[in-house]
Amino acid sequence: MRYITPYILDDLRSKMVFISGPRQVGKTTLAKGILSSDFPSGRYLDWDLDEDRQDILKKRWDRDDKLLIFDELHKFPKWKTWIKGVYDVFHQSHAFLVTGSAHLDIYRRGGDSLMGRYHPWRLHPFRACEKITYQFIGDRV
Repeated sequence: MRYITPYILDDLRSKMVFISGPRQVGKTTLAKGILSSDFPSGRYLDWDLDEDRQDILKKRWDRDDKLLIFDELHKFPKWKTWIKGVYDVFHQSHAFLVTGSAHLDIYRRGGDSLMGRYHPWRLHPFRACEKITYQFIGDRV
């Protein structure tokens, strides 16, 4: 478990959560782990995958999905306006987790206000006190 997981879970009860940080620190792994261990249903959507991008733009997800994860959403030019509208309409039935690079920090400073709608978190590389676990699938890690 990463050091910020309990705080993220707590924050997801009341607002969107944005997780940013440098490459290869485990943002996507953390988000998928939260989905698989802490939510009965949900959906992971990756902006970089064509099929997911179309589902994001057309808002195609199940009403029963309790958690919606949008990975790399900041690559969408109007992502702040889009997520603000989606959150305002759907926040009663879904929790929202947005992950992306350090650019989330830069973009958050201007444009449409998301104030009061999200909790920002910055994920750093593993600390010495964190427990690292690996899931083995066949012969691969």
